[in-house]
Amino acid sequence: MKRTRIRRRLVSALALAAGAALALAGCTAIPSSGPVELGLKALKQDEQRFQYKPPGPIVGASQEEMVRGFVIAATSAVDDYATAREFLSPGYADQWDPYYGVLIDEGSRPYREDGESAGVLSLAATAKVDATGDMLPVGPGPSTDMRFEFERVGEEWRIASAPSGIILDANTFSTIWSPHQLYFLGANNVLVPETRWYLSRTALVTEIVGDLLEGPGERMREVLRSGFPTGTALVSNSVPIVDGKARIDLTGNVLEAGPQAMAAIRQQLKNSLQSVTEVTGFDLYVEGTQLRPTPEDSEDAPHLVALPSSPPVMIDSVFGTLAAGEFTELPGFGESIHELDPIAIALSPNESAAAVLSPAGVSRVSPDGTVVLDARAGLVAPSYDPLGYVWTASRNAPEVLLAFAQDGSVTQVAAPWLAGRQLTALRLSPDGSRVAALVADGDESQVLVSGVIREDSGVPARTVSEADAKLWASGKPIDLDWMGQLRFAALTRVGAAGKVTNGGIGIFGEEQASVPGGSQLSGGGGRSYLRVLGAEGDLYAPQNSGWQRTAENIELLGKRG
Repeated sequence: MKRTRIRRRLVSALALAAGAALALAGCTAIPSSGPVELGLKALKQDEQRFQYKPPGPIVGASQEEMVRGFVIAATSAVDDYATAREFLSPGYADQWDPYYGVLIDEGSRPYREDGESAGVLSLAATAKVDATGDMLPVGPGPSTDMRFEFERVGEEWRIASAPSGIILDANTFSTIWSPHQLYFLGANNVLVPETRWYLSRTALVTEIVGDLLEGPGERMREVLRSGFPTGTALVSNSVPIVDGKARIDLTGNVLEAGPQAMAAIRQQLKNSLQSVTEVTGFDLYVEGTQLRPTPEDSEDAPHLVALPSSPPVMIDSVFGTLAAGEFTELPGFGESIHELDPIAIALSPNESAAAVLSPAGVSRVSPDGTVVLDARAGLVAPSYDPLGYVWTASRNAPEVLLAFAQDGSVTQVAAPWLAGRQLTALRLSPDGSRVAALVADGDESQVLVSGVIREDSGVPARTVSEADAKLWASGKPIDLDWMGQLRFAALTRVGAAGKVTNGGIGIFGEEQASVPGGSQLSGGGGRSYLRVLGAEGDLYAPQNSGWQRTAENIELLGKRG
């Protein structure tokens, strides 16, 4: 099924990616009827908004010209990549697999000969899109070499072996593909997004709904769930848009959903389609009969996570929040946090307690008193998840995390992907479904992200056994925080300054200007709420591509969650 998904995206999509010199053709609308096809494979080439027609091989082309022409031609999927296959030898034309994936590079592609009948195209790869539509960044390092072999067919060179998949430069990719968030259900009945990349075309709504029916991606399948009953599918091979509303006709399986599941289905669809500009709403149908919402559908509906804004800080030994330059003391803490000689503070989502890292370890501080939770040596700053668990991790044994419940009970949470890593910071996402870790990667830094698997009660059981590297950043690791459910920021040391690099799930990393003496970072609910504590207690906020000092005499910058 996963191979089917990327095949249907690529086979009717990548014709949009050729350069400006290619001819442009028209488009047609999504059909409103048709037979049921597994994986929506009936989506046709003529449903694209635009079509390009790259040229085939020219007479007398050199081996290098054949390779470069082939890469351009492979951006058109018309007739199963017929133009690209013209560059291939007859014996290899049917063997080449263009549906393997998408490799995104910077566009500079030096070529070198490798003997008399082979050549290598070197790519500065930045990311790849896998079979689920998930973008994975490619780390810094040597160029990615793509080897081609040639043979003579009559008097002309033809390619006898080529790498599988499609190559697009970053600008072209960002122009014709766009990220969209698919929402699934996480612990505590919250909506959790996954970023998927789609080609911008008339079939976009059909693909989004189809992917919702398939469920969470492979990495998050044990973490998230869907309201759609197993086996629910689209009746036809498309989701037409009528007067701005998506007409979603589902098979009878959806009737197995109870009121709570139906409420989840409607919330999943509503939030997943909100980024499609031509869609203003949707109507649900079952085998052609409209399924109207009932009062029960709104009961126990899953909710979006409320994202914080104002950062917690400590000023003159008092702990509070800072908003629009105004400091407000948080009630119930007094000087109990300051007396611990705090190194880092994580404020609980409801602001009723704080997890504090101090020389004594990690403690929970609340109006009821102070309790030491973890006295191990080498602890990193704690994290507070939305279900009330305080998470701790030791640099000495990062592969086993500890999660402390409000009653003081502790659960060991296996994170085998951290074994042997030099852990600097660990943060739970605002919805508690993901955990991000900032680790050293030689002289640079890396952010790893994994899913958090929980029992039905919300108790964390383990993390997903593997983690994906979602960001590479220059400099030594210092601090990390989420800027929402999908985005995070990493603070690293470059010289005497703290460099901030933004990243996340399914997005390109982006470096920001450095902050003098940057030592702590707080993400808040988005980039505009990002704060960095610099030298001499100065607090900085983003301003265009740089930073603006917004406060001074800050003793410590805490985090929410």
